[in-house]
Amino acid sequence: MTELLRWTLIFGGIILIFGTAAYAGLKAAPWLPVLKRDIKRVVDLAELTESDVAYDLGSGDGRILIALAHNYSCTVVGYEVSFLPYLISRLKILLLGLWRQVEIRFADFFNRDLGQATVVFCFLTPKAMEKLAPKFQKELRPGTRIISYSFAIPGWTPIAINRPEKRIPIFIYRVDARA
Repeated sequence: MTELLRWTLIFGGIILIFGTAAYAGLKAAPWLPVLKRDIKRVVDLAELTESDVAYDLGSGDGRILIALAHNYSCTVVGYEVSFLPYLISRLKILLLGLWRQVEIRFADFFNRDLGQATVVFCFLTPKAMEKLAPKFQKELRPGTRIISYSFAIPGWTPIAINRPEKRIPIFIYRVDARA
């Protein structure tokens, strides 16, 4: 391998890892995983059925995808634009044998149609939630449930807020039930 090729690969890898992390942080949210103690709350609140298709927007290292797949027999799809968390989740899904049930997409969910989802989970910044509100309204079918960890959807009224013992709130919305 030539010296130029080696340095090109090194710098390309650095740009891929740090560039995509910066893009994700500016576009929707920096990688900050859901607290382990709150994963069970998210899973329980999802109330998925076998026919559900659950999307995780900004799925990070895949912890929510994997937890949903372990607890429900439905299709689970994650979107992640930061390469390192994407790669980690892809490896975890393969190693756990969940690749038939869980799909992880290296893609920007703002540029993808979310219309197949029956449940959407997100842990994104307030700015991203504001930007998603019209996309949800346009693309999600009536009855679709949205579970938002930590931040509300501006202008929408949740059907429930789960916040036991002053922990991080989880907002639950139903597309046809918003204000």
